[in-house]
Amino acid sequence: MNQAIAGVVAFDEETTVMTVYPSISEAPGGIGEIIGSILESTKGIGVGFLSVGYILALLSAPLCAALYIGRVLPISQLPVLGWISDKLGLKPKRYRITTQQIIAEDACGGPNAEVHGGVELDEFDDVQVINSKPYHRWYDCGDLRFVIGDKEVLRLRGVSRPEAFKAACLKARLSYVGVKAAI
Repeated sequence: MNQAIAGVVAFDEETTVMTVYPSISEAPGGIGEIIGSILESTKGIGVGFLSVGYILALLSAPLCAALYIGRVLPISQLPVLGWISDKLGLKPKRYRITTQQIIAEDACGGPNAEVHGGVELDEFDDVQVINSKPYHRWYDCGDLRFVIGDKEVLRLRGVSRPEAFKAACLKARLSYVGVKAAI
């Protein structure tokens, strides 16, 4: 891709604006939900800065690290482990904003990643953050619901820092719709 001005691309060219990976709250089997709910509910129990939730967080750190690494490493590309991870639904995912759409895809597919869902930037008019569960508060994550009117067109689960990703989605949408109207 040749760019005369850094960061400026042609309207018909698609390039990545931002990529995020889901938090471990969406780990298969609900283990991320369980750990996050326990840690959030015990956070206030204790004396001073010593809290049961924080002590449990330290004890569960190796498990949580393994869950996170499993979400971003290309385990699904390994011969035997890849087949097992596919069958168990452990394929790592990522959410990507491009200059034309928002995509949920395999994290390890590179440019040929399998797309699991997506929406064009002009096919929604609002993004709602849903983070009402205790584990959402612990992990600072939430679900993003893309709507047009009252109809949901896409839902991204377990997005880390959902408010920042929502703002990026709305800015990308505003730019795309503005340029499309001008052309």
